[in-house]
Amino acid sequence: MLKNLPLPLGRRPWRVLLPVLVLVFFVYSLSRSKLSQAEPSPYYQKSTKSFFPPLKRPASNVDPDYCEGFPEHLLADIQIVLKTGAADSTKNKAHLSTVASCISNLLVVSDHAEKIGDRQVIDILAELPASYTVNNTDFEAYAAHKKAHAEGDEVNYSMAGWKLDRFKFLPMVDKAYAVNPKAKWYVFLESDVYFFWDTLFRLVDQMDPKEPHYLGAPVPGSDNRKFAYGGAGFVLSQGLMEKLIPSKAVTDRLSVRYEQWARDDCCGDAVLAYAVLNSTGTRLEALYPTFSGDELKNIKVDRDRWCVPLLSLHRVNPEQMEALWKWERTRPFTPKPFVYSSLLAYTHSHLRDGPAREFWDNLSQLPVPNERPAHRSAEMCGSECSNDPHCLQYSYSQTVCRFANYIKLGNSVDRENGGQGEFVSGWDLGKMAELGFKFDDKKNLIDTSCQQATWLTPVSQR
Repeated sequence: MLKNLPLPLGRRPWRVLLPVLVLVFFVYSLSRSKLSQAEPSPYYQKSTKSFFPPLKRPASNVDPDYCEGFPEHLLADIQIVLKTGAADSTKNKAHLSTVASCISNLLVVSDHAEKIGDRQVIDILAELPASYTVNNTDFEAYAAHKKAHAEGDEVNYSMAGWKLDRFKFLPMVDKAYAVNPKAKWYVFLESDVYFFWDTLFRLVDQMDPKEPHYLGAPVPGSDNRKFAYGGAGFVLSQGLMEKLIPSKAVTDRLSVRYEQWARDDCCGDAVLAYAVLNSTGTRLEALYPTFSGDELKNIKVDRDRWCVPLLSLHRVNPEQMEALWKWERTRPFTPKPFVYSSLLAYTHSHLRDGPAREFWDNLSQLPVPNERPAHRSAEMCGSECSNDPHCLQYSYSQTVCRFANYIKLGNSVDRENGGQGEFVSGWDLGKMAELGFKFDDKKNLIDTSCQQATWLTPVSQR
């Protein structure tokens, strides 16, 4: 080939080859650089073991022991803290008799000291420095709560009580570390938060507690800084706590060091995040939607979330909490992880009776284009949904058809429906079956097929 080159180039081929080699090296280096800068995968798959054995079936007329088989030995390394308030009496009783009933080392903090069953509730605000009450009108609600309890009156929810709640976060973290400094993990939840304990145990089993970890669902605070939403629960590691609270000295307490921040900010969970970042340089490791601050009716199950582990739900009322707890603890045993699609066996068991539900809103939101025949009837709406590859559910009301590429429970609609008349919601059982949602009548269960969980890769956020 060199013989066919023009004479000057044939004698010096390196003059051609060298620029070519440089160009090839540049392109290769650029492609490697782009690969190294690519976003990491938001998911990873990992086999994890269940820490719960099958629950024994008692005689049909006897209630089972819901704490039977609960892996209490794991609590030697995990300190659970339940934050509540004086106005949450009904929620407290429900939580303590269900989700928190098996937690032997539970620490319950509130703005009022009391005994609920065999549980002692600590007035965590009483452990704040006296300076908190100086020129602070928010503490008027604290005094009012004390007076009401002393006189035997009921304390109801109020905005003043909500504003007071933000002062509990720093002292409850101080308290948790003080009562159990050897714990490997510190888990914080609230009285209307439902926790799936098996998910928690599988999650922390994958992590090194000696490293600083601050885990939760991210929401934006001041200056768009992210913090773990208290309504989804959050987790701190031993390695973080050792940096966050370096000694037992009073001056090292978070409630002392960050008093002004707690006064100035609306939200105690946000103040805690700023304190963590300021003291340790540790940023939130975002794990939404595993940590979920969503309500049960609004939990979204879609193709991406099908095998993602589910840890928490928010604003679960006492009736829902009791029903969900009994279902979870008595459902057919499986060693598989509890993931988003697992919840469908509870929320969508009604689909055994058929794919549609009258006077029900499943919170489908995407209106179908006006010219489509889907708006003629609920049947046409459902038919078009089945022909749309992205549609998993639909709703029909007031001659409006809506689709959704997710599955939600939603809520009932009054039969009068404000004069709107018909309201029908439906789900595409064919596509759900392709994803793994199948009825097993022989075993009386609904299987959702995830042998392994699709775990979220923690994303560090400021």
